[in-house]
Amino acid sequence: MMHIFIFNNASRAANYGIGTYVRLLSDGLLGRSGVKVSFVDMFSDVKEYSIADDERGCRHYQVPALFSGMENEPYCRNVFYFLARHIKAEDDERLVFHFNYFQHKPLASLLKGQYFDCRIVFTVHYLGWCFELKGNKTRFRELIAEEYQPKDDKERGLLASVENEKEFLHLADEVIVLSKDTQQILAEGYGVSSDKMHLVYNGLGDGLCFDKDKNVGNGRIILFVGRLDEIKGLNYLIHAFRHIADKYADIRLVVAGDGDFQLYLSQCRDLQGRVSFLGKVSSSEVEDVYRSAYIGVMPSFHEQCSYTAIEMMRHKIPLIGTDTTGLAEMLDATPELRVSIDEDNMMDEEFTERLVSYLNLLLSDEDAYQRAADAVGKLYEARYKVSDMVHATCGVMESSWDRPDYTVSPDYLKHIDSRMIQLINQCPDIDTDFYGMGGIGVYLWKRVLDLCDRKEGDFQASLILEHLIYYMDWVQDVVGSSPLPVELWAMIRSMGQHGFYKTCVNALLVRQPGSDTLFQMPSDRVIIQNALKICNCKI
Repeated sequence: MMHIFIFNNASRAANYGIGTYVRLLSDGLLGRSGVKVSFVDMFSDVKEYSIADDERGCRHYQVPALFSGMENEPYCRNVFYFLARHIKAEDDERLVFHFNYFQHKPLASLLKGQYFDCRIVFTVHYLGWCFELKGNKTRFRELIAEEYQPKDDKERGLLASVENEKEFLHLADEVIVLSKDTQQILAEGYGVSSDKMHLVYNGLGDGLCFDKDKNVGNGRIILFVGRLDEIKGLNYLIHAFRHIADKYADIRLVVAGDGDFQLYLSQCRDLQGRVSFLGKVSSSEVEDVYRSAYIGVMPSFHEQCSYTAIEMMRHKIPLIGTDTTGLAEMLDATPELRVSIDEDNMMDEEFTERLVSYLNLLLSDEDAYQRAADAVGKLYEARYKVSDMVHATCGVMESSWDRPDYTVSPDYLKHIDSRMIQLINQCPDIDTDFYGMGGIGVYLWKRVLDLCDRKEGDFQASLILEHLIYYMDWVQDVVGSSPLPVELWAMIRSMGQHGFYKTCVNALLVRQPGSDTLFQMPSDRVIIQNALKICNCKI
């Protein structure tokens, strides 16, 4: 039995793409044998921690919102204590913790330490820098370059956000990406191993949904669906529409989504009667909106795998979009409708002119329109059906247990190294036992032995060895003639056999009682699980 805990929250994003993803994925998983689904609802509209079952029999662990409005480390730690009291893995149960938000990283780390055999699965719905940099990958690469020095607090904050994202992605046992573009970014910019990344496109419905004879008697509707945010590029579409409004008397622009209406209403004063703002459209009304559309436009600067684009494909609505991030490959069937974004020198007028050109093509050439409509419909059926998404996601989770002798993602070991080195530099007042000073040294010494077997680990091994010298001085100062814990004793014996820091190591060996007793180092599994718990401990 695979028990999947899906982490979600009640934020604005939950009402858009991530919320749709969670709902469709969970509905599909519930229909599979050998799978149990529970939810951890962060920022729920409840006054206290509670547990409730829904009409489908799914358990919901409901967590109230913070007054501060931030899902910070203390909040995640409290959620962990709540879950740890109630989640008990049965002997035949495999636990999967499926995360969708980067701010939940502290919670994922605590759960991995507590349920060591679990799998942490993370689906990448967004990358924080994409919002700040409007999806500009060229600028992103400049910022993360090793030699780059941030110029201000904004850039420092952006780099700190990238590091936080990187740590979560390294911790995750499996990473699901929604586009090839993101897969490449994570490999090159975040150092995520390719063997744990899985491309699974978002899915919606299991068949086309369109009118063969679309009624355009009331005019042809150009449709925009999305948040009224700058990154969605609505202002460019309004300018483009103004250029063609007089040429095509039957066209109207319909905008569905909420946000800063006043900003865009002011841009439409000279287009009265030709532009309609619907606000946020309910699920019962959204079908009519898509059925009435003639052309869809997404002039976005950043998308992962947009459900809006999938809805348009499913309804065979020709889509004009950009070549940014994940949206570019959603236009694989109609590359002639991709609007190029010049990341080095974005010219607003040129961008608008390209939108005008592609709108003219679809509005004036019926054959081109029909080819585009057929092409997006075929791409939907080949790539974006919900059954394919559910099947692939479940396969990622099930196959995660196929790796022999697996403990944690190798990507994450350097993060554990850094935390252990940090503790050595701090020399906190902690016990010498395995869940303390002993565990720090045993983990780092084991890492050195493993890294020395691999040439690419030379630098990291040298870094750890340097700090193990400081560590042994710390041990000598603290322990004195007191008996050593067996794990620490086994480590020092191993150091002696390898000729490491002979002066200190031999001094400890000589004054320890039972120096001829042989103790075995703990297993890799025990060492790493203990190290995770030390990392998670507030010292």
